[in-house]
Amino acid sequence: MATAKKTPSGKWKITIYDYKDAAGKIHCRSFTAETKRECERLARQYKSTDRIHGNEDMSVAEAVRGYIAIKESALSPSTIASYLRQYRNYFQDSDFGQIKISRIKQTDLQGFISWLVDKGLSAKTVKGAWQLVHPALKMYTGLSYNVTLPQATMPDLHTPTDAELDALIRFIRANRELCIMSLLCAYGPMRRSEACAVKYEDIKGDVVTVRRSIVRNKDKEWVYKDTLKTKASFRQIQYPHAVIEYIGRGEGFLITEKNPDQLSEQFRHAVRNAGLPHFRLHDLRHYGASILHAIGIPDQYIMQRGGWASDGVMKRVYRDTLDDVSKTMNSKIIDFFDHNLEYIDRNIDRKDKKSS
Repeated sequence: MATAKKTPSGKWKITIYDYKDAAGKIHCRSFTAETKRECERLARQYKSTDRIHGNEDMSVAEAVRGYIAIKESALSPSTIASYLRQYRNYFQDSDFGQIKISRIKQTDLQGFISWLVDKGLSAKTVKGAWQLVHPALKMYTGLSYNVTLPQATMPDLHTPTDAELDALIRFIRANRELCIMSLLCAYGPMRRSEACAVKYEDIKGDVVTVRRSIVRNKDKEWVYKDTLKTKASFRQIQYPHAVIEYIGRGEGFLITEKNPDQLSEQFRHAVRNAGLPHFRLHDLRHYGASILHAIGIPDQYIMQRGGWASDGVMKRVYRDTLDDVSKTMNSKIIDFFDHNLEYIDRNIDRKDKKSS
């Protein structure tokens, strides 16, 4: 492979053979970097990676759109809808989206990240945009890039206590669909998209089989998605008998009148009207995971019950253990130490008396 050479500007540049097209024309590719080592690394990486030829004049926006089209049949409707939303918001008409992929530089990519941050987007949203554009560029150019993403901050969320959950269930008991949703999310713990897609035929005894979920597609329509192909999501959850009794028997879907967004809005109003601290419908799932962890259930069983593919997200959920459980555990710790200190004090007194 050719060796990088220093340019008059002080940067390093290398030009390598790329491919020969159908007409017999030879195409080359140039790379520029701040150091010789980085320049040659980009060239080696490009040569060793599969890529799609003939798209040197393609813009970043076109690469992103092409990537979405290629992935559409393999990804879930909600993921494709999210990709298209990001394409419209961050690539379609932006200056960054108009850059030719053959001319893109590391500074352009880091500048794109800074532009997103300056727009006031969350660290999670910025990361999501990067996780779309990076594989799109890699698919067409064969190159991978490193950028510095903003540091994620922990959201100020409230996980309901046992008493708060009990008060909520009592308050919404007459709202059948909202109550069913809340029970399935809290004691599963199910996702709201899964709870809205449960059918009566999925319930055998006290066991509910999670077979599908309901999500928005690219046309913003609510559609049912099969979870049978997702090993972690497809699972069987045994519920307290009282939950199954409340659900009762019937045909079709348990929840038919409302979609997840509508139920989340009803839930928000119910929490406020019940005089409870603000927490979201999704926080009931956090409650379920936190309780399982607090009572000593091993991680692999919590993952299995909640449908988590890895323990990363799950651990971030229950590390903020329930306030009332934490207080109970702390009380046990202090009681133990107090008892231990009393025992030590008594022994010290005895020794002092013997010595005197």
